[in-house]
Amino acid sequence: MDDLLAACRTQLSNWASAFARERGLTAQALRLQPPLDVDEANGLIQAVGAGLVEIQPDGVFQLAGAAPGKGPYNLFSRGPAPILNREYLVQITAFSELVIEHRWPAQRVAFEYDAFDLATFDQTGRPVVVAEAKRDSASLDRMLNEMRAATIGQVTAPMDTTQRKTAALSRLGSTVFWAVAPGVRRAFNIEIDGYGVPQLSPRVALPAGPRADLDCPVCGSEDDVRGSPLPDGRIRLICTTCDHHWSRTPRNPCRRCGAADVEVGTYRGWAYDDPDAAADDVSAPWHYVDWNVYRCQRCHHVWQAGHRADRRAEASSELA
Repeated sequence: MDDLLAACRTQLSNWASAFARERGLTAQALRLQPPLDVDEANGLIQAVGAGLVEIQPDGVFQLAGAAPGKGPYNLFSRGPAPILNREYLVQITAFSELVIEHRWPAQRVAFEYDAFDLATFDQTGRPVVVAEAKRDSASLDRMLNEMRAATIGQVTAPMDTTQRKTAALSRLGSTVFWAVAPGVRRAFNIEIDGYGVPQLSPRVALPAGPRADLDCPVCGSEDDVRGSPLPDGRIRLICTTCDHHWSRTPRNPCRRCGAADVEVGTYRGWAYDDPDAAADDVSAPWHYVDWNVYRCQRCHHVWQAGHRADRRAEASSELA
């Protein structure tokens, strides 16, 4: 964990130095106050590693799948020294989680939408989840308390940032609100009461997006993804629809079609070494085995992996 934080701090400092040099700032050193949170570091590294954000040497960044005219953005602002825009780190983290963990294709996730930091959309373009990212949990709690206390007057004539967000909840028709801060994720159902004021009720998880495990994380294409093995065991993937490149580590993938949606069962007992040969040879060798049996839910291929079990140990176990 310390190595992760140190690597991220170093990378941010390098970007900040380049930002300062190119803009002629008097100081180049980046001050991280409060200290970088592991959630911020992990989210940034995950997004960069998955190819979901591209960051230039001076901190200018662009999100994968962004609509024309959206971005670029910058991790830093001008001052006597570069100032890190901390909420952008949280937004990038939330963006990558929506794509990777919650299966929303990046092209259906907007970075900066209406009054919110993020939004996901269904196939008709209707917002499903709207999200707000804050730099710390105290700021998040303050915003949520103000939203819960909103009045109809604040919804119809909002006067500040939080009131504009509350009014947008009433206006946009989204069904879920996601509040995010370092180490904090809170999901809420949105219900509009009889006066037109949005009410937030906690929910366990976000609605899942339409993307399957092997679909392109940017455009969601299933049929146009091509893969090739890498020497370290990962699979290099390319989407021929949107030209996104990424890699993944397979989790017992199907040996025939490469799908990761594989059922696993177990079998302990007697079995032939070669069931096909045993069909024609009753004296074919057989042994007591301990197998995992895999079945692909996509192409229905079945295979097993395991070893011959120690029958003596098994018998001792049964007698104990």
